[in-house]
Amino acid sequence: MNNFVRISAVATTIAVLPALVYAQSEVVVWVAGEPGQTNVYDDLAATYNAQNSDVTISVVKNSSDLFNPALIPALSAGEGPDLFSFGTGPGQPAALIAGGLVADLTDAYFENDWGSTIPEGIVVQTSSDGKLWAFGNEVETTGMFYNKAIFAENGIEVPTTWAEMEAAVATLQGAGFNTPIGLGAADKWPISHWQSMMFGRYAGPEGIENVLFGDGAWTDAPFVAASAKLQEMGQAGWFGSTPVAIGYGELMDRFWAGEVPMTFTGPWVIGGGAEAAGDRIDDFSVFAFPPFEDGQRIHPTNSIGSGWYIRESSENKEAAIDFMNYMFASQDGRVALLNAGTVPVGPLEEALSEAQMPALAVDIWKTSDDYAANGSVPAFLDTITPGSLTTVSYDGLQALLLDVMTPEVFTAEMQSAWAAAKEAGEIMLPGGIAER
Repeated sequence: MNNFVRISAVATTIAVLPALVYAQSEVVVWVAGEPGQTNVYDDLAATYNAQNSDVTISVVKNSSDLFNPALIPALSAGEGPDLFSFGTGPGQPAALIAGGLVADLTDAYFENDWGSTIPEGIVVQTSSDGKLWAFGNEVETTGMFYNKAIFAENGIEVPTTWAEMEAAVATLQGAGFNTPIGLGAADKWPISHWQSMMFGRYAGPEGIENVLFGDGAWTDAPFVAASAKLQEMGQAGWFGSTPVAIGYGELMDRFWAGEVPMTFTGPWVIGGGAEAAGDRIDDFSVFAFPPFEDGQRIHPTNSIGSGWYIRESSENKEAAIDFMNYMFASQDGRVALLNAGTVPVGPLEEALSEAQMPALAVDIWKTSDDYAANGSVPAFLDTITPGSLTTVSYDGLQALLLDVMTPEVFTAEMQSAWAAAKEAGEIMLPGGIAER
């Protein structure tokens, strides 16, 4: 009996040796969010694991209230995730970068040709000191949602010029629509979507980047002109007689009910719209707001909800990079993300052709993709600028619509808050990657 035991022990030892010699690399991935939003990462990991026998991707999901408090202590201890998603606004990535907690991804950017996927407007939000620190993800955009049935009933074609836009609004006003374009300005933040888009149209991507990362100012002529145009539209009744008296929720209810012909918003409304409109959901579509002035270009509005970082002390950086490539650069990964409602950065035409998405979602992302070559601008300036500036902007935008503040005063107050935040080091670090 004793001999049998000894032989069995030796046999067991020999049997496990190959597993020790050929052990897989494990990449631990942390994601935050509700289960319905994060299940796609389980699916992506399972597919990747089946295709790569030498790597195991392990996804750890946490609610947002647990994720953030646990992350930095874990990274500081040299533990925690190899790969994780985190914010990209001012303050958050700067602390990770300054603490030496995240890896420099610049080599990976060039080696994997990420420049063909990540737009420059996103790169500047995820880089500093000439280095890339994160792969941007969860893109959001904005566009003009409109009621096709109302347009057809009033003989209106989708406007492509400012003159056509003016004519469409005049026709709708003449048909009894007191609010041609719903705004929901009682909640302040919906106006900032217009601000971001219009600042981009008047200043272009370079003009905005020059303020965010250079020596430009919010008092520069393009931003004053954009603010004046927004006020002019308000004075002409484009947003109704009392736009700041109606909240966003009420506005969207009226839009889906067919009482308001247009509203400028983003794809996050589509799910609720399908429930509210029911069988009439096919009455709705999206178009790019036309240029305000001669010579302007349409710049898609793209902002990211997060970026993907790699822990500096990770022993599995190459495997983590390869998994990021699979998620965000492969056709299979991009289609899976779109099907789950998460939009990856970069050109979408090929992925959209395979994705199973609501028609409205395809409309808005195709509209964005159609003008991608012009360069994108942030969809939400309020998410990448300090809170002090956001407060001034929100209040000032309402004041513009109420005609109690001039565009010059509005932009001067913005610049004052911006200069103070800049002096205090509360703004994003200069973006862009050094050429090679």
